[in-house]
Amino acid sequence: MRKLFYIISITAMVALVLVFLCLKPESAEYRNDARYLGDIRLSKASGFYDRPFELKITAPTEEIYYTLDGSEPDRDSLRYTGPISIDEATPKPNTYSMREDVSAFFDDEMRELYRETHWAAENVSPEYKAPDYDIRKCTVIKAVYYDGDGNRGDTVTGSYFVGTDRGEKAKDMQTVSLVIDPDKLYDYENGIYVTGKLRDDFFGAMNDENREEMLDSHWPANYTARGREWEREGTLQVFDEKGCKLSQQVGVRIKGEGSREYHPKSFNLYARSEYDGNTVIHTEEKTRMCLDAMTLYFGGEDIYSKMKDPLMADICSDMGFATMTFKPCELFINGEYWGFCFMTEKYDEKYIERMYGVDDDNVMMIKNNYKSEGEPSDFDVYMDDMKYIAEADMSVAENYEKAKDILDMDGFIDYMAAEIYIARWSDWPTGNINQWRSREYDSGQYGDCRWRFMLFDVNWGGMTYDEGDATRDTIASTRLPSPVFDNLCNNPEFREAFIARLMSMRENEFAPENVAKKIDSYEVMMEGPMKEHYRRFFGSDDARFHVEAEKLKLFFNERYEYIPEMIEANFPGSVR
Repeated sequence: MRKLFYIISITAMVALVLVFLCLKPESAEYRNDARYLGDIRLSKASGFYDRPFELKITAPTEEIYYTLDGSEPDRDSLRYTGPISIDEATPKPNTYSMREDVSAFFDDEMRELYRETHWAAENVSPEYKAPDYDIRKCTVIKAVYYDGDGNRGDTVTGSYFVGTDRGEKAKDMQTVSLVIDPDKLYDYENGIYVTGKLRDDFFGAMNDENREEMLDSHWPANYTARGREWEREGTLQVFDEKGCKLSQQVGVRIKGEGSREYHPKSFNLYARSEYDGNTVIHTEEKTRMCLDAMTLYFGGEDIYSKMKDPLMADICSDMGFATMTFKPCELFINGEYWGFCFMTEKYDEKYIERMYGVDDDNVMMIKNNYKSEGEPSDFDVYMDDMKYIAEADMSVAENYEKAKDILDMDGFIDYMAAEIYIARWSDWPTGNINQWRSREYDSGQYGDCRWRFMLFDVNWGGMTYDEGDATRDTIASTRLPSPVFDNLCNNPEFREAFIARLMSMRENEFAPENVAKKIDSYEVMMEGPMKEHYRRFFGSDDARFHVEAEKLKLFFNERYEYIPEMIEANFPGSVR
């Protein structure tokens, strides 16, 4: 009898485990597609639907409220009394896309003033137009319930695309829905996406004496403000051909330098435990995407092709320095189409841990000559290391050997040769330079306390055919602002290796026919998305996109011819 009891007990326990295992994937699915949060549930998963449908909301109480504009629901919002009709949203009026307080370039007078006062603005001061047609839209819903004691539950979010035929493009391009309270973006004082109060204060403080000095800089605006105090919480949902692959809360910030004046703007997104318990943005598994923070990238100053950064990352992916992974996507903000962009990584200590196996607590990172990750003392280590390489006599073999203990020299040669080949100047190497190392020696290939470099932000000051970049002597222009590179060029071993690598890149990675094939593939992939993007933001066709692609090919054709001439001008007798 006792034996029978044990058998029954064990059988019951196994059955309970099996039930739990069967239920667990469903719960995970609900968390992923945002149908289920706490005790509130949407009856349909966020995603794409062929036909209209009725959406039900269930919660422990009948006091449920919802919004359809991205705002946070409360007791002043719409009261849920029965199923909500979800149909095609595109015919509904444009709302946030009609705002013109998101860039100086909606206003003819302001755009002309910007061109007059910013020396590099001629080709990057676009004429934006609010759309004069019904842009693509989806329905976004946020719902919440209150219990009998008036306590507020969690908010659940859904994004629904009805009657949208994604077709084959779903395999090549993800759809991103960012749902965020409109006030967090557009409020005059605290909205992060508008010119706002900070722009008005800037012009209000201007007078005849300070006018020229003030205008010759990046004009302050709400969207130029930085730091955690200018981060706003929102819901990020990502869709691929299989449906909603991600739904979670993220911190949202505006990204960039001068590109903050453009529209649409790039975003940095952050996972925060205080938002929803997540410390990672779960967009991928077992891929190169490093996702505790990520970026929705609209191309920076490369506003007309958006191709330079992903193209360079593609070409340089097997070189001895870090590159980002760029995934094409279309963005919707609060249900309105917001353009074509790339989802990409944000360099930080988590990226290093994931890519190179160095513990994130053991990472030192210096970006643009200030500490971006690590301890305050790390900057002193960096300065001492760079000072030695810049000042020691590198013609002495033992000094160069010590320099190789400080720098990953092969990677540094790759990095400098690639940047110089594409004619970087202006904002590099004085800026847009990032390097990292392990703080202490650790096992593994990359725990050797040597500085390694990271490629980013190549959208300006290079690869610009109209500016004469193809015949720009960027060896000479790099040596002056980079005393490390300049001094290393005095060492014959370094010099020979650098010249050999430049010539190798000329015949291989940057060979015109190889680059042209990659440009063609990007142009084909981006053609449809950019056609819609141009109409949405410029009110025009995408002819300039194709012109810019052809100019990139012209740059690499002419650069190929010039590289030996540039090398010979700087290192006479080195080209045979």
